[in-house]
Amino acid sequence: MTLNGRLAQLKQDLGGRLARSALARAIPGPVRRRQFLLLLAQQFTSLVGTYAISFASLAKVVDATGSGMDTAFTILSVVVPGLLFGLLGGVTVDRLSRRNMLIGTNVVRGLIALGAPLYLNMVPPAYLVVGILVINFLLSSVGQFNFPAEAALIPYLVTGEELLAANSIFNISYLSAIALGSAVWGPLGVRLMGPDGTYISGGVLLLASLIPLSLLTKDIPSHERAVRRSRYARLRHVASVLADIREGILFAVHSAPVSVAILALISQTALALVMAAVFPVVLSKHFGIPVYNLPLYLAPAAAGAGIGLLVLLSRLGRRVARARFVMLGNLAICLGLLGFSVSVVVRTWGLWGFLGASPFLGAGFVMAYISGKSVLQEVPPDYLRGRVISLQLTLNNVMSLVPTILAGWTLDQTGPEAVFIIATLLFAALAGICVLWLRRARPA
Repeated sequence: MTLNGRLAQLKQDLGGRLARSALARAIPGPVRRRQFLLLLAQQFTSLVGTYAISFASLAKVVDATGSGMDTAFTILSVVVPGLLFGLLGGVTVDRLSRRNMLIGTNVVRGLIALGAPLYLNMVPPAYLVVGILVINFLLSSVGQFNFPAEAALIPYLVTGEELLAANSIFNISYLSAIALGSAVWGPLGVRLMGPDGTYISGGVLLLASLIPLSLLTKDIPSHERAVRRSRYARLRHVASVLADIREGILFAVHSAPVSVAILALISQTALALVMAAVFPVVLSKHFGIPVYNLPLYLAPAAAGAGIGLLVLLSRLGRRVARARFVMLGNLAICLGLLGFSVSVVVRTWGLWGFLGASPFLGAGFVMAYISGKSVLQEVPPDYLRGRVISLQLTLNNVMSLVPTILAGWTLDQTGPEAVFIIATLLFAALAGICVLWLRRARPA
């Protein structure tokens, strides 16, 4: 080969390497890891199925009774298992293989969803709502051992430098799956196949998540302990479980960023459940809009969520501390709630007022939720991560019980005005507490 030919070949090779290097820099590190993508695929598939099933249950209850209280109890049937089993799920996740935990829980949930139509058709019409509550309770109970396992598995699949990007991608996928399941798959399924067909499709998705899980490398349990059959050993095991729970709680209390993130996520979850209980009834009874058309009127909130996501992925999102984004998201949520309150009080605003305020709510939820979850996945050490995440999920359920019940009761007794005004004031107060807490303790 001539000198010019060699130079041309060298130039071509160098250009190819530079191009591949630029492409590698453009694609986030976790996305280039097959194991992380497998976890992401199972998370997305199982969540779409889970929230499609939840929408089918909600639609079935609204069509059957149209009661705000019944809708609230439907939401709570998903919440109560977290109160009962949430902390136990975290301890279990920190002791056993998280991959095996995901496989087992998705199999059980998939079978429950597939059997739900048969069970509900056998239930007398007068007890249909009770039957739906039982299905929701069982699915959510098993889920308490699933959700912490997903989040706690991420650091095992990526490097420390990639953890921030991995958490962001994971939470974006989480919210996208919720949106697809509850705003697209669920409503379309109910409209085209009915609630029973939607239950079945959700169960199929849960079982389909086993495909990527079967290819996932088994993780080594971080806190596994032998359990003997003797009574003394069982008592020691119970004591160690309680000690594990206490250790997770103490870590959360003494870490300011974790405490602020948990408080913010608690208030966001309570608000989301209140809105989930109130919105279908308000649109159906006050505006005459069928439940399966609900996603069309939440499109502005989805647009706002997209804006919030772009902010998090921008240069500003990489420079600003996560805890500050939690505060910014809370502020946007307060503005959205204020718009909702004005819309129900000033009747001339009506539905247009809801549509105008929804983008603030969507953007605020995305910024506050993703940032808060990132704090919980990055700050705790690996051996505590499952327990801290389960603590947050358990507190979510505890603090959501009373607001959801009161929202349903208030909606039936006085109408939506009081619900939205009270929600605005309470969320603003909790957001203010988060700001004061963050100022008194330097964020990490």
